[in-house]
Amino acid sequence: MHAQGAYMVAAMGATPNGGRRRRRPIGLAALRGFEAASRLLSFTEAAAELSLTQSSISRQIAGLERQVGKALFVRRTRALALTAAGRQLQHAVRQALAAVDRSVEEIRGAGSARRMTVTTYASFASLWLVPRLAAFQRLYPDIEIRIDASDRLVDLQAEDVDAAVRWVPAAAEPTGVTLIDDVVAPALSPRLLQSATPRRPADLAKWPLLDLDEVIPGTQRLNWRAWFAFAGAGEVEPAAGRLVFSFVDQAVQAAVRGQGVALVRSPFLQDCVASGDLVMPFPRLRMPAGYRHVLVVNPASADRPHVAAFCDWLTEQFQRVPQLLD
Repeated sequence: MHAQGAYMVAAMGATPNGGRRRRRPIGLAALRGFEAASRLLSFTEAAAELSLTQSSISRQIAGLERQVGKALFVRRTRALALTAAGRQLQHAVRQALAAVDRSVEEIRGAGSARRMTVTTYASFASLWLVPRLAAFQRLYPDIEIRIDASDRLVDLQAEDVDAAVRWVPAAAEPTGVTLIDDVVAPALSPRLLQSATPRRPADLAKWPLLDLDEVIPGTQRLNWRAWFAFAGAGEVEPAAGRLVFSFVDQAVQAAVRGQGVALVRSPFLQDCVASGDLVMPFPRLRMPAGYRHVLVVNPASADRPHVAAFCDWLTEQFQRVPQLLD
């Protein structure tokens, strides 16, 4: 076959030897931008994370959509959502990039810092984990810890995250190592007790009641109405009003500042009482939260010595959580 004929066969999708022509692969340059945008659902935030401009991310995504032949995002007013094709590509890209990053770290070898990533919800990170990390770093100065403080459920294997501390229903199937079964109880600043001493649970309503927004998953039954019922007080009207927060750490810090009485749960309750920042006016009335904190480890990371060292240390820290005395 002459040259012109060979060219025509290739253009039709077959090679001169009769085989099928390999499909043109997509360019890889835009995949980092797509992964960040699909995870954050924001071109602006993806650009900030990757130190690019928002227009650069937009061009990368537009080019990627042309290459795959389908829209990857639904562009709404001030919001993004993934299409079905976008979700399918996101799953593949996360796994592929995680595998590449993991291989690069292994190639870099033992001479580089030993790094691990732990994900947990933001309030646990700020109130409990971060204050203890200095002690871990003194023991293991060569291990670098990255905290992913996010309230989304992270896929450890797909995103190459080593471990997670999660707050899960106690009745759920075990998903890891149980660190603590949570209880919840009222706690307030000792400064508030200088003006009055509550004699019965309903007396707490003389101060502002600090509560969590019930739209937050898991908080619907961890509110003042549930605790007053648990304590046998029945329906209690908040004489001094309520303050409602979106995050646990906000409510706890407001209680420490003396802004009212909070329902504080484990393990923050134990820490705040042991430090003297808060006191429990009714220490025997500790309501089971119906939740527990668990440690989940990525199976691909479990055998890494630095990951095992961190997980052992974390478990030991929970064994040292101060006991609540009646």
